[in-house]
Amino acid sequence: MAKKKQETKNNKKEKKEVVVKEEKVVKEVPKKESKKESKKDTKKVNKVNDDKVFKMLEFFDKYRLAIYGAVGGILITVLVVVIIWPDRIATLKDGTQPVAEIDGYTVTANDLYEDMKDVYSISSLLDKIDNKILVEKYPETDEMNDELKQQAESYYSAYKQYYKMDKETFLSNNGFGSEKAFLEYLRLQYRRNKYAEDYIKTLISDKEVEKYYEDKVYGDINTKHILVKVDSSASDEDKKKAEDLAKEIISKLNDGKSFDEVKDEYKDQITYEELGYKSYNANLESAYMEAMQKLENNSYSKEPVKTSYGYHVIYRIDQKEKPALEDVKEEIIDSLVSEKKSEDKNISYVALDKMREESGLKFSDTVLEKKYNTYMSQYK
Repeated sequence: MAKKKQETKNNKKEKKEVVVKEEKVVKEVPKKESKKESKKDTKKVNKVNDDKVFKMLEFFDKYRLAIYGAVGGILITVLVVVIIWPDRIATLKDGTQPVAEIDGYTVTANDLYEDMKDVYSISSLLDKIDNKILVEKYPETDEMNDELKQQAESYYSAYKQYYKMDKETFLSNNGFGSEKAFLEYLRLQYRRNKYAEDYIKTLISDKEVEKYYEDKVYGDINTKHILVKVDSSASDEDKKKAEDLAKEIISKLNDGKSFDEVKDEYKDQITYEELGYKSYNANLESAYMEAMQKLENNSYSKEPVKTSYGYHVIYRIDQKEKPALEDVKEEIIDSLVSEKKSEDKNISYVALDKMREESGLKFSDTVLEKKYNTYMSQYK
């Protein structure tokens, strides 16, 4: 039993092969919002994509990048001081006191605060509040830092590849004064995502787990395949040629040639790969997963299987026994969490709203309270 459990866990860690699910590589980082745009109470957050590298960032994607420039940092600090710790700065006992002067023009703490509410509004305040709550719930660990560094590197790599943008330009264009500031932003989103997932887990019943096990879990399947590559953006003519070649290969198999003989015969036109054992939740494209599950042992697909990579001829070698429920229960719960997040795009926002409520969030400023309620109303 322990061996099966280890095999299942190993499958989760395996590298992506030719037929892994295609992920969106370029992740969009929202620019700092303009004053005019930020006045909209119901402004939604841009989404940042990443599958396996950013699969855990789906929730991360739904939150706007909190861009803190030098001025932004000052304004946010003043907000927290005025609302939460007004007695901690002796020089600002009165909001009418000046914080800056130039050529006879005076900027008071009240002026700065009012502008801050318009320009940075709720999202920046929530970053401060959520960070305070979540740091205690999810202390920094080496595992967390390693994952965040990988996430950051995936951004740098994608922007360099698609936009010819180096790391320094990426950080500057997206409002981060340093790599440390970017990593701190990623850390906050990581913690938000962790909290949302833990909240969703409390909503999953044993019956849901059992049903998922009965309907979707099966023993690991061992396959190999021949791929006739064709880009999804290729012309219809090129796609047709690739499909016809895959059909020709299947015809040779139908005539009695072995899989190895055919792959050697077409080695200059195809890609061949032995995938080995793949579990029910392997990171493969759904078309491939469904095809290998339907095949009998020691049989091949009678029609080409189309994925984003081209056309596959799949050969199923054998299959292991279905794992015990207890061996895959945690994996099933993780899968159900992902399904619930996909089905209800607002569930993560609701989770964080409950977190703030349970932590005793109160507003001293009725304008900010109204903005917050308006902001959250779009997710309820």
